[in-house]
Amino acid sequence: MSNSKTVTCSFTMDRDIYNAYKSIVAGNGENVKGNLVRYMMNVIRYGIPNADTIEAIEEVQKLKRDPHKKTYGSFAELVGDLDNE
Repeated sequence: MSNSKTVTCSFTMDRDIYNAYKSIVAGNGENVKGNLVRYMMNVIRYGIPNADTIEAIEEVQKLKRDPHKKTYGSFAELVGDLDNE
């Protein structure tokens, strides 16, 4: 019996892209379906990020990967460092 509040999604995509995505998702303890549903809910909740937001997110991800980045223990420490420039 069909539930009118659900939909079955089916699409075709490149196997290598799917496998790479699945590997990353599984490495974070998720499955593809659950991850895609969560992503869709976030798009609905927050809207699609604009180009500035995407650029800012990419900048933060780059900084997180940088082992030589400067970090601060408090906001006051950050402001003090700015005052010293």
